[in-house]
Amino acid sequence: MKMSKTANILVRLLAIILLLSLGAVFITSGLYRSSFKGIGYKLVEFNGGMSKIIHMQGYNSEIGLYATDDYYYVSITGKASTDYEVEQTLAFRDFLEENDINLLYVNEPTKYVDDFQFRESLGVESYSNRNADLFLSRIREAGVNTIDLRDNISAERIDIKDLFYKTDHHWTTRAGLWASRIMADGLNRYCGYDIDLSIYDENKYEYKTWTSCWLGEQGRKTGAYSDLEDYTEIKPAFETDYTFINDDQTTYDGDFSNFINEDFYVTSDNVYASWHYSYQLINCINNNVDSGKVLLIADSYDHVTECFLSLGVHEIDVIILRDAEEGFHLKEHILQNGYDTVVIAYAQHMIGALEDPASKNKRMFSFDR
Repeated sequence: MKMSKTANILVRLLAIILLLSLGAVFITSGLYRSSFKGIGYKLVEFNGGMSKIIHMQGYNSEIGLYATDDYYYVSITGKASTDYEVEQTLAFRDFLEENDINLLYVNEPTKYVDDFQFRESLGVESYSNRNADLFLSRIREAGVNTIDLRDNISAERIDIKDLFYKTDHHWTTRAGLWASRIMADGLNRYCGYDIDLSIYDENKYEYKTWTSCWLGEQGRKTGAYSDLEDYTEIKPAFETDYTFINDDQTTYDGDFSNFINEDFYVTSDNVYASWHYSYQLINCINNNVDSGKVLLIADSYDHVTECFLSLGVHEIDVIILRDAEEGFHLKEHILQNGYDTVVIAYAQHMIGALEDPASKNKRMFSFDR
């Protein structure tokens, strides 16, 4: 029996809904990375394309992701008291002061600098910037040296979207170079360093750009509303000389290029990999600089800051506390390695992670371990 026009439309709509649901299952479960990835990638692309057509900005709101009108992914952050973060930071500062070690806290922005604009454009509440404002005001009042990169964004009249990828929560390599200069200036101002900041002049670097080459983590989680991202590799145009230190304390010599795993840059089969991680976190000694031993307590943003910051100091080690082994003792590690400075550089959505049962970042402020 021939279906009516209305019935035919309903059947097609149901088919689209089924495919969207199947695409969502593949995305949220990670099945698109499995042996079925050929089918899974197509469903990711279909899911994103259909969501874009029907303008489903909050379709993935159950995982806290939204797409703005220009297909720029943003995440919401719940309200935080900041009590735990402040308590841990101040106690850690006291420990470092007792051992004549400098502390510098660097607040790295999220993808928007105005919570109220987020509410106006998407109709949901996020406290990312208000949490950061409260936390930073409290530790500053207690005398902790801080850099809030949002201040630099405002002073330099930078559009926050120019620092980030549309489909990934990480900032770009250019943003990493920009932030590293400000962090180096903080080491000079607060920690007695004498870094020549001209080493961060953009004209002293070589740039290589791939276009439409990868999809960020947020895009992979929800389906690609946006086009694929471009990616720029940045290397110093001047000579560098490093000794790199493996986890087992063996060493090898190299130059700045050893920070970068260029195997990521294979566009034929690596569109769904996180190109951000092509820059690796590696403990290192810069043989061209005579002084400065820094422990960088970092998050994944710092894949593109540690390497550039290392250009201005003799030695830099890096640790991400959420990834540290259970038996790791931070204070013992600091005393055993003789650091003169500790830099905590955190994306501001780390603030309040303890209050989110699903967050992997609950350990990031556990400095008393």
